[in-house]
Amino acid sequence: MFCYEIPQFEKKRLLRTEMLEQLRDYPRDYLEILYSDYSDGILCGCTPGWVQDKLTIKPGILRYKEKLYFLKEPFSMTCVAQDKVLYLKVQFHAPVSENGIMTGKTRIYLDEIPPASADEMELCRFRLQEGARLRDSYENFADCLTEFDTIHLIDVLWASPEKATLHPKILRQYAMEILRNDNRDAVDASFAVEILSNRGILPEEAVRAYINIQTGSSAGKGNKGLYDGLAKILKNGGMDRSVQKKADGTMRRVMLL
Repeated sequence: MFCYEIPQFEKKRLLRTEMLEQLRDYPRDYLEILYSDYSDGILCGCTPGWVQDKLTIKPGILRYKEKLYFLKEPFSMTCVAQDKVLYLKVQFHAPVSENGIMTGKTRIYLDEIPPASADEMELCRFRLQEGARLRDSYENFADCLTEFDTIHLIDVLWASPEKATLHPKILRQYAMEILRNDNRDAVDASFAVEILSNRGILPEEAVRAYINIQTGSSAGKGNKGLYDGLAKILKNGGMDRSVQKKADGTMRRVMLL
């Protein structure tokens, strides 16, 4: 049955162990129930940037195997320009029990290979040239794929219901550009406003549905497939005008002259 319990701290009353356990467990229980159907990935924050010549990750929360991992303080690390693609990764270690506390620890590090095992998660990738500094902002949607000196977030898994979705920075960039396009239609505008009203966070299922509606075809696999689908719509100035709905609701492609 449903219920709620609130510890009552009153003068001259003993502080019981159960009361402290309730305070300890409530925040954790709330978050784990709230995100119980979410995929692994970033839940909030964890944004990489270039601060005082160091690669810095802002505080945030990761979800991994139904557990929430918190980064409470910014994490900075020296980054030497190597003119090759490097991956900023989180490696999850096996939980350890010490002094009555179960702890799940991680390691944050740079590597030359993408996450290759189930215990690793990508936070970003980049190719930094000597004498340059990493950019963490984009001039336009296509700039998200600029090869050199730019933080890439396309393959970063952002937690959402059932399947991971695109990073909010990428979706916000798309929303702002499609809204500036005079050829957008009502579906484009609605999709963009939904992105902006949710701080850039949109479930993978919603992004795929939008791409299917506007192009008449399904997006490719993974985040790169979602990005390519959005790039195609943006290139056409909104809905793919070569695609029309038939009376039965299916799509057909027409030749535009």
